Amino acid sequence: MTDLCVPTAHDANLVSILLGGAGDGAEYVRDQISGTYAEYDPGEHVGESSGGDSEIGAEALQALREREARAVRAAEAGDVARAVDELTQIIADEPRYASAYNNRAQALRLQGAAADAVVADLDRAIALGAGRTLALAFTQKGVMLRERGDQDGAFYCFSQGAKLGCEVAKAAAARENPYAKMCGSVVAQAMRQLRTPAP
Repeated sequence: MTDLCVPTAHDANLVSILLGGAGDGAEYVRDQISGTYAEYDPGEHVGESSGGDSEIGAEALQALREREARAVRAAEAGDVARAVDELTQIIADEPRYASAYNNRAQALRLQGAAADAVVADLDRAIALGAGRTLALAFTQKGVMLRERGDQDGAFYCFSQGAKLGCEVAKAAAARENPYAKMCGSVVAQAMRQLRTPAP
């Protein structure tokens, strides 16, 4: 699945689409979220965490990452149900593996699963995760909360993802910042007043 934290030339477009409505970019968002965008390498960011993972032996962790990479490839090939099944089995085998929760949340979103199930997986990834996995989980949860209309929760999650170095979360946090929105509104109103001559 896609890594929302790796900055690319397309980040600004992705943030705009995610936070400003999909419009004509719905296919682009689907491709970005599913990881089928041409520049994405699914193996590059699978399993990058050190939270609960630090309690998993090196050999077991490598095997989990390989299984997770297969699940991600299945989702990218369009077999999202198989990906969810494989990620669910990984979680059953090793419930401390944060990255599997984050990737299952993405796959569940692609399936159109209930938001509560997706957020539950993201909450578990946040509780167990560290590093990139934690940043990804916060960023993805920010998107989910924004879709639900929870602007404060979305801003908090994007801010946490930004603190962990996620470029998309940084841009999203800036767009969701309530003070920035208020200031932007005041500036826009002042500009309208300047453009419209007084009667």
